[in-house]
Amino acid sequence: MDSNSPNTNGAPVLNGSSSRKVNRVVVLGGGSAGFLVALAIKKHLPDTPLVVVRSTKMGVIGVGEGTIWSVVNFLHRFLGLDPARFHRDVRPTLKLGIHYLWGSRPFFNYTFAPQLSQPLEKTNILRGYFCDEECDYADIASALMTFDKACLRLPNGQPQILPNHAYHLENRRFVGFLESISDEWGIEKIDDLVNGVEQDESGIKALLLESGNRVEGDLFIDASGFRSELIGKALDVEFVDFSNELYCDSAIFGGWERNEEDVIHPYTTAETMDAGWSWRIEHDEVVNRGYVFCSKYISDEDADAEFRRKNPHVEMTKCIKFRPGVRRKTWHKNVIAVGNSAGFVEPLEATAIGMICDSAVNIVRALAANEGHIHPVQAEAYSRIQFENWEIIRDFLALHYKFNDRLDTPFWNAAQEETPLGRTEKIVDYYRVTGPDMSLIGADLKRDFFDLEGYLSMLVGQKVPYERKIEFSLQERNQWKVYKNRLRDSMYSAMDMRECLTHLRGENAFANPNKEGATIDINSPHVGELQWH
Repeated sequence: MDSNSPNTNGAPVLNGSSSRKVNRVVVLGGGSAGFLVALAIKKHLPDTPLVVVRSTKMGVIGVGEGTIWSVVNFLHRFLGLDPARFHRDVRPTLKLGIHYLWGSRPFFNYTFAPQLSQPLEKTNILRGYFCDEECDYADIASALMTFDKACLRLPNGQPQILPNHAYHLENRRFVGFLESISDEWGIEKIDDLVNGVEQDESGIKALLLESGNRVEGDLFIDASGFRSELIGKALDVEFVDFSNELYCDSAIFGGWERNEEDVIHPYTTAETMDAGWSWRIEHDEVVNRGYVFCSKYISDEDADAEFRRKNPHVEMTKCIKFRPGVRRKTWHKNVIAVGNSAGFVEPLEATAIGMICDSAVNIVRALAANEGHIHPVQAEAYSRIQFENWEIIRDFLALHYKFNDRLDTPFWNAAQEETPLGRTEKIVDYYRVTGPDMSLIGADLKRDFFDLEGYLSMLVGQKVPYERKIEFSLQERNQWKVYKNRLRDSMYSAMDMRECLTHLRGENAFANPNKEGATIDINSPHVGELQWH
């Protein structure tokens, strides 16, 4: 059958002379990227031979990680992982959004649900307009965050989990769980180090291991992290540097054991620092904090000192250096890069695991669409889509720097004056005229996984000025007060994180078919796609 021959449905297939049959997939790397892709292939293409090559000598970085809500969909829908077991074994905490100590407001919340782009009930005015004056909460998710509650309580006393929630994950526990599932699913693993590769005209022919063994394959997944062993070192694919747009290039991180009395916040905290920003990731056993900064404006020693002043409980700290950017092609020849081997931007919007999940879904789609063959046209489409994703993230992050006027420091002054907005500039220009009602350009943002709500969260939250002025009637102001009071009153019976987690980790968790995780449709065509809202 040639490349233009029809299949049984009358559509052309791409398994001609320029395509290559995948008889074995080799995944290099056993962190979250490697195992998530391996599990996705095993789940949806179970007849595809698959091996994971990783070394236990490499270890796991062991930091806390935030996620976006599409990661929850990917884990429990696309992979079909049991949520009850996941909560007991991985022990995630719930994340309802990001709590920003940012800009001129005391704080604002960026949630996973529509908060500012929806009209206030009984009016035609978007809630975003009412947040000019105060922006403490404008929907149920934001109210939960403001009052440090994880979820509402059902009449039977069980937790009512919001559908759009994410996880805080402790990396070692998460990767260990994924490896256990891979064992149960029969995925072959080789514990060895890679010393080199063999190449041919198609790309990588085999991995050469420290033990002297060779691992041949037809498709190689490069999940080797910042080392980028295959796409970078072996194939020398161009790295597109984002440092002209994103200035931070270093991070210090550490943590401490949590006291039982401490509040477990239902959000990630993003806090402005002198030369960057600090995260706080919530776990029930530890608090994980980090400081992402620009080495041009502060030394490692001074950054560590500032970090410790902010976090007096922290003991050991580590400092890592990074270069923000992405490979021009994330699928080149027979190598697909995922995770940090493909690209990296700072974790301000917690998109790292979401990008991995999105990559895994698209790899499965590519292999399934062409009967197990890979073709240059698929590599081109995959690379283009992934590169655009990274550009969207880069330009959205730039929005955080351009308008954050919380501190008057050399770093933040330079960020406000010099940060280019890229494709986000046209969105800002529109907002400067109309304010929160940007429904006309909503269609332009359908490919943008931050969606209209994401941009409104940062523009309204940072009090970016706009020309349109709305005079609220007395009735409209009263309606806003009624709405806010109802949200506040619902918090009195809501659960804090500790009580919520006790339910989620209990023996009977998720047994009710009306509860989260029990009515999952694993065949949904959009499950696992990179989305914030």
